[in-house]
Amino acid sequence: MAGDDTMVYPTGLTEAQALEINDGLKWGTRIYFGIAVAAHVLAFVLTPWLK
Repeated sequence: MAGDDTMVYPTGLTEAQALEINDGLKWGTRIYFGIAVAAHVLAFVLTPWLK
């Protein structure tokens, strides 16, 4: 098992699985950032005491 080059240690995932999780995390971060930016813009536009 120690000579298996298809695993990404210490997680035990294959490289393809690790890349798939990484891609999902990147998309999740982008979506979260987009929602946060939209919320801040709405708060700025709709809150009268910030003007």
